[in-house]
Amino acid sequence: MDTNLTQEAKTKTTMKKTIDFIYKYKYWLITITILIILVFVFLLFFSGKSKSKFKKDNKESKKIIVGDSQTPFIARQSSKVKMLGDKGSESVLWKGGMGLKWLRDAVANYATDKDVSHVVINIGTNGGFNSNDDVDGLFANLKRAFPNAKFLVVKGSWGWGGNKGVTNEKVNAYYNKFAKNGGIIVNPAIGSVADPHGNLPIYKEIGKSIDALID
Repeated sequence: MDTNLTQEAKTKTTMKKTIDFIYKYKYWLITITILIILVFVFLLFFSGKSKSKFKKDNKESKKIIVGDSQTPFIARQSSKVKMLGDKGSESVLWKGGMGLKWLRDAVANYATDKDVSHVVINIGTNGGFNSNDDVDGLFANLKRAFPNAKFLVVKGSWGWGGNKGVTNEKVNAYYNKFAKNGGIIVNPAIGSVADPHGNLPIYKEIGKSIDALID
């Protein structure tokens, strides 16, 4: 009996000391507990944020080409840019026989895509490099549709059809407006050719230039 009483007394003493300790340092214990919780939440939050950033940084950006019937021939010679579709239409932003006004309006109807990093623009040939073309309007729409993109500009073709009388000076003056709007001019131009609708050697040069300009 004496042994049991002694053990019970020890237990009570230990419990009392524990309670006294907790009572004495309760504010410290509460503070430490809160700090541990905050550190845990902090680590959890930034761990999730880092994973999200990692996924975002590793998401492959889109590099597209828009314009007229020369678009497929340019795209074919680039390893980095793609057409939005193989069949030309407003929804894929390229179509044979179209000029700048058509492209401006097509882009106006295009939903904003923040994942596009580069847009190659191939337009102007079918309008005869008209000085009255609304280049400013085209770029306003492009920057709205592709807010994170850089814009590369391929100078069109002449010396054929209705463009037989077009001069190099006229072409350069036309594309200077693109440069003033932030467009990066790709060299060489498609240039003076008998017919641009074919796998001409010039397209290989343009494709290489485009790929070199894309980060």
